Amino acid sequence: MKLVKVKRKCRLKNLPAGAFFTTEDESCIAFKSEYHTHKGAVEAFIHGSGEMFWGGTSSSKEQRELLVYELKLVTDER
Repeated sequence: MKLVKVKRKCRLKNLPAGAFFTTEDESCIAFKSEYHTHKGAVEAFIHGSGEMFWGGTSSSKEQRELLVYELKLVTDER
C-alpha cells in the first residue's frame, strides 16, 4: 500500500474527517480529525510528531483556509 497525492488542492476545512493530507512542498504528512478547537482551528496532527498542524499559519482562520493535497491510500496491484 502507498499514499498517493490527489492532483487538485482543497481547503483544509473541506477535507473529510480522517483524511491524510500534505502541503504544497510535501514537508509533512498530517491527519485531520473531526474536531475543532474552541477558537475554530481544525484539529489536525502531524504524523510522526503528533504536534498540531498549523502549516505556517498564525490564526485559526488562516489554518482552516490553507490549501492542502489530500492523500489517498491505494494498494499496489501486481
